[in-house]
Amino acid sequence: MQSLRHACKFTIGICASDRAENLAYLVKLVESEELPEDYFLSKIVIVASGCPEGALDPVRFLASLDSRILLIEESSRHGKASAINKIIENAEGSYLVFINSDAIPARGSIVKLLRLIDEPGEETGVVSGRPSFTRNGNATSLVEELMWNVHNECSLRLNHMNLSNHGSDEMMAVRLELLHRLPAGLVNDGAYIAGRARIQGYSIKFCTDAPVYIDVPSRCVDLIRQRRRIIFGHFQVWRLTGRSPMTIESLLLQAPNLSLSLLVRTIARNPKLIKILPLALVSEAASIFLGLKDAVSSMEKHGVWERYGN
Repeated sequence: MQSLRHACKFTIGICASDRAENLAYLVKLVESEELPEDYFLSKIVIVASGCPEGALDPVRFLASLDSRILLIEESSRHGKASAINKIIENAEGSYLVFINSDAIPARGSIVKLLRLIDEPGEETGVVSGRPSFTRNGNATSLVEELMWNVHNECSLRLNHMNLSNHGSDEMMAVRLELLHRLPAGLVNDGAYIAGRARIQGYSIKFCTDAPVYIDVPSRCVDLIRQRRRIIFGHFQVWRLTGRSPMTIESLLLQAPNLSLSLLVRTIARNPKLIKILPLALVSEAASIFLGLKDAVSSMEKHGVWERYGN
């Protein structure tokens, strides 16, 4: 057994807003996660903004039973960056694991992120899990399957090349020492945090063996709205850090051959997705146009965004 001096202590940070239906279940899941004997969950910090009273009652009860749970309630939403800043202020340990309130980590995923970021001799700043979702079979779901498969393929390839500077904020582990206050109105916290860590010389990793199940839009219009915000957020991070997040979209300009090879590889693994490629390209083109339009007009949009309704 490792001495306490070498123990891996960490905090779980969760941002919740609006309905927050999965929040209590997520907290229970985190509490019940089996940890190795040298891993210690110091704190669970939850910032719940604009959530109905009924949604928070079960979480308040859990907090009354577990002193590690800190529930910070806000009557209205002030943006995710504001919520993350409160989490950072209250975090303890060496690492902070962010999990979106509408995401559900698979059993063991949290430990896998921590093992990777805590590897001796490695200077890893951020490790992301692998986003996944339950497909419903409609056209939008197929577009999202293609997009997320390409996203994960891109993250894995850049991980192997040690070139990544982008984190997936659905679930990611971060060295606490690297975290400082996020700029007000920041949209893509994962891309910003990972980008800053990369500039400081840390590696950014992707753990394909750590799945996290996410909620996705069920309508194409909501998907475009979501992608519009994310792409705007990438432009925002580029302006704040001086470097563009390395994603499949930015690689179209920086390394088009690599971008194309990732798309071909993804479709080769699941040929049925080729039939949805035209719709995916049209929706992504619309999202990029709208995101660019937003970025040109102002860098202070989308700080507090409307959630899509499924």
